[in-house]
Amino acid sequence: MSAQPGRRASTGRWLAIVASVVVIATVVCALVAIGPPAQQRRVSLDARRAHELSTLSNLIDMGADRDGKLPAALADLEGAGQWLSIKDPETGAPYTYAITGDTTYRLCAVFATATQSADVRGGWSDGQWSHPAGRHCFDRKAKMK
Repeated sequence: MSAQPGRRASTGRWLAIVASVVVIATVVCALVAIGPPAQQRRVSLDARRAHELSTLSNLIDMGADRDGKLPAALADLEGAGQWLSIKDPETGAPYTYAITGDTTYRLCAVFATATQSADVRGGWSDGQWSHPAGRHCFDRKAKMK
């Protein structure tokens, strides 16, 4: 009878070790697959930057179509009545906007990471806001009447 309790303790210890190894392996695989939390934060902030630039571009296009000209500055869009940010979510520095022609303009931001080819940034990106790490500008043409 005394062999049974020892065997149960040995089996229980073995199962605890195996379970611990499985949990640790799962965490390591998850970190390898999605990256460490700091990297995920940088990717998330870049996704927000790209989304905000996309929103600004849409508002610039709508204003240009309505007014027949490009807005002089991003600050001119602030009364658009929508949630709008013209500043980087991390640094607070304003995004760069420059008129490059009668109907063309440039929007710039500083990105922490490069867009991955398979990265859809939460499902909304169609690739037109793909970017490398560092300062990157997007040249756009306003859709006017």
